[in-house]
Amino acid sequence: MEIVFRDKDGKIIGGEISSVRLFALLALGILLIACVNFMNLSTAQSEKRAKEVGVRKAIGANKRTLIGQFMYESMMLVFISLILALVLMWIILPRFNALTDTSLQLSSAPAYFWFAILMLAVITGFVAGSYPAFVLSSFKPIKVLKGGLGK
Repeated sequence: MEIVFRDKDGKIIGGEISSVRLFALLALGILLIACVNFMNLSTAQSEKRAKEVGVRKAIGANKRTLIGQFMYESMMLVFISLILALVLMWIILPRFNALTDTSLQLSSAPAYFWFAILMLAVITGFVAGSYPAFVLSSFKPIKVLKGGLGK
């Protein structure tokens, strides 16, 4: 994969792959920190959803169903965030191009780029939602419904 910038005449400018790799690594590090932050916040708020889990288990939901529900919620949050990020990028890109005197375009991105973005979103949703899903689904219904979770 090669990432290069072209000026308005089509000539290649810049394009040091080491800089691109450094920024990609930095972005992945920030994304990992955000995932850990989401896990911590979701786990810390698990007491608020404990009764929901207890009621669902009492009416017959199994652990797998609950894990699926919580993973689905995490995936939906990630995909809503992805849509918002793409809208923001679409709005900001013309200003960025004017500021940097480049002509980056979303429409010229190859299909594998969009596939990679989609896979990154799926992996992010899975990583961010897995631990909270397992924690929430492991609550015991009797203990939760009696109010013994926080004690």
